[in-house]
Amino acid sequence: MNLRLLKIFFLLIPIVVWSQQNRYELTTLEFTGNKYISSENLASVIYSKQSPGWISQFVNKFTSIGGKAIYFDSLLIRSDLAVLKTYYKSKGFFKAKISSKFELDEKGREAKLTYLIDEGTPVYFHSMTIRGCELVALEFQAVIWENTRVDTNRIYEDAVVDERKNFALTFLKNNGFMNASVEKPDVTIDTMKNIADIVIRYNTGKRYRIADLYTTKTGKGMDLVADSLIKELSGLKKGNWHSNSDIQRAQVRLYRTNLFESVGVIGVITDTVNNTVPLNINATIGLLNDLSPELIMNNEDNVFNLGAGVNYNRKNFLGGARKLTVGTSIAAQNLSQFIKNPSFSDTTFYGYADARISLEQPFLFGLPINVKLESYYTLQRRLNEGYNSVIFGSRLGFDFELPPNVYFNTLSTYLNNERSEYSYKKEYLIDLASKLYQGRNGYSKEVADSVATDFVENDLKSRKFASTNVTLGTSFGANKTNDFLYPTKGYSLSFLIEDANSMAYVFNKLFGTDFNRPQSIKTVATAVWYPNVYNTKTDALGLKFKVGQIFTYRGSKDEIPISQRLYAGGSNSVRGWGTRDRELVPENQLLNLSSLSQDDIEALLVRNAATGGFFLFEGSIETRHKFLGNFGATLFIDYGKTWNNYTEFRFDQIAVAVGFGFRFYSEFIPFRLDFGLKAYNPADRRSMFNKRFWNEVLQIHIGIGEAF
Repeated sequence: MNLRLLKIFFLLIPIVVWSQQNRYELTTLEFTGNKYISSENLASVIYSKQSPGWISQFVNKFTSIGGKAIYFDSLLIRSDLAVLKTYYKSKGFFKAKISSKFELDEKGREAKLTYLIDEGTPVYFHSMTIRGCELVALEFQAVIWENTRVDTNRIYEDAVVDERKNFALTFLKNNGFMNASVEKPDVTIDTMKNIADIVIRYNTGKRYRIADLYTTKTGKGMDLVADSLIKELSGLKKGNWHSNSDIQRAQVRLYRTNLFESVGVIGVITDTVNNTVPLNINATIGLLNDLSPELIMNNEDNVFNLGAGVNYNRKNFLGGARKLTVGTSIAAQNLSQFIKNPSFSDTTFYGYADARISLEQPFLFGLPINVKLESYYTLQRRLNEGYNSVIFGSRLGFDFELPPNVYFNTLSTYLNNERSEYSYKKEYLIDLASKLYQGRNGYSKEVADSVATDFVENDLKSRKFASTNVTLGTSFGANKTNDFLYPTKGYSLSFLIEDANSMAYVFNKLFGTDFNRPQSIKTVATAVWYPNVYNTKTDALGLKFKVGQIFTYRGSKDEIPISQRLYAGGSNSVRGWGTRDRELVPENQLLNLSSLSQDDIEALLVRNAATGGFFLFEGSIETRHKFLGNFGATLFIDYGKTWNNYTEFRFDQIAVAVGFGFRFYSEFIPFRLDFGLKAYNPADRRSMFNKRFWNEVLQIHIGIGEAF
């Protein structure tokens, strides 16, 4: 027996060697004749796959990135043809004819596979009939029929039928019909008229209310959370109609408190009595105290920040699912600028240390409004030890849970009171002020030193280096995209309305104290559109448009702190420029030297920053493409600038940047590296090819999340 197996083994060796030597790499996979459906979509549904490029194969030899060579297999062609015909039928092309051909290159050991497609005439929707809902309430019937109508000018698609079918089923299950079911739709195709008639049959069953709520608790903290609190947090009420959407929302609410390791809400079908059903909340409760380290990466102020921190969390603090958080962190800012100019004496590189305490609760007056009260204390120190700063304040925020099926799905408001205190060395201020006069006024070093010394000793000598700002704001928006992390179609809108110092003005008047700060309203609107021109899930075209205006209704606008003004430039804006770049602000910069706050001094002298504008206009066009699995690349065009008022807007003053970038798409959030080039600089209209590339053209940005 062993001898026979050995003979078989040696006989198979030449066959295996021959098959390995006669393999052809599938280097080209083409589709011809397809007009309505893209080649990318067709390639994604068939079994045959085009071999990755040589770079991808080379990288894959040493890492898990990239892919191995893929070889031509003629046995897959029959399966591919069947899949393509089925796919075309699902898209309304019932008369599509598909054939194939392939070419083998004996010398290069390469194969080319081509699918020849004659799509034929598409079938259009003609009618969609809903049956089985005649006994439900008339208002329910109206909603179902209104949302299951079809456009007779639209080509038939299985996906559209499923969408209409699932809408009605979901609607029924969200309004008490928990046992509602639907049969497979009957689709009748008239091949002479090229029309489709669809009939969808439902079995609604009985309508149920919630009989009662029960809880089943497990986990280490099961005795520390009351049953009544779990029921209250869920928002489910006895006597309400059974609703799948309410149950899902209840689970989200419970998870959001961070009290539970797992949560499930199920109906006890066996206990249904008189059209009522009890619900059971199964909750696994973890430890209520934890100490967690964190890696900090964010894009605050349009600058990439990298650091580390540690947080202590006390869950269910004082009951009511409140969460107490005490944390501290340290981070380096503008890391990309440091990479570009690796010098620790570079004044564009700075860091901060931060400590804060916050109290958060998920409900307010029994309503699903997440309330967060936070106090913070931040220390900033420049590496050359020219100054120290202390920033402290408090913030009260309200995050509203909006009802389902409303247009706007985010709404939050906040009240922020912040005080900034700075301490500078005299020599440091004189040196920086001298550089400012040399750069902006063209003074010689001797004249600039003299003017700077006089300014610091006379104008700043007795000044209190501090400022206070109180803002009251609200933000709301609508996200109608198909994916939160990587949208390929749909749109989103966001709006910000922020009032500065009206609350401070009221309190000062109540207590009879002087108030000389300006009062203003900042409005910013952002619109993003993904037109789905590629019709794939791996490629996207995005267009962003953003406009903002600051209106001053008391006081002078030139006294508004520059930290509260509008800016263009940075990793989420016009990427050919850095954040708050001086070239993107109004030519006639408004600044009242007699009313400089310490924030203004710090920004003007330490950061040598721009004074900002009061009208913002910017936008972007970006094409995104995924490759090598979790990797991606982008090409973008950004444009924008700020002015003192919308009446000063001019098209020839809009800065334009072009560039490219790379992405790594993790399971949670994308990481990006962008290279922006100043294509048109209204402050310096020389050709970009006549400028120093590293210092005058290129801007590097590191960030997390997409630019928009």
